[in-house]
Amino acid sequence: MDAQDKMDALYAYTRKQEAMYARLQPASEQEERLVRQLALCSYRLEQIESRLTQAWSQLNKIAEELKHDLAW
Repeated sequence: MDAQDKMDALYAYTRKQEAMYARLQPASEQEERLVRQLALCSYRLEQIESRLTQAWSQLNKIAEELKHDLAW
């Protein structure tokens, strides 16, 4: 991951965290920690979903290529 990717990831995470703070409006330090953890988990889940989508797409391409090769 290069520097730009890291900056983009940090920006995306920060925006998610800010949105959660605005929506949940934590009233204590404990609630603030919980919001940070929720934001991090949500961000990581989005990253995992994105990678799974990419992997699924690649698997579908491979499956189509195999079907085409076997049809010959």
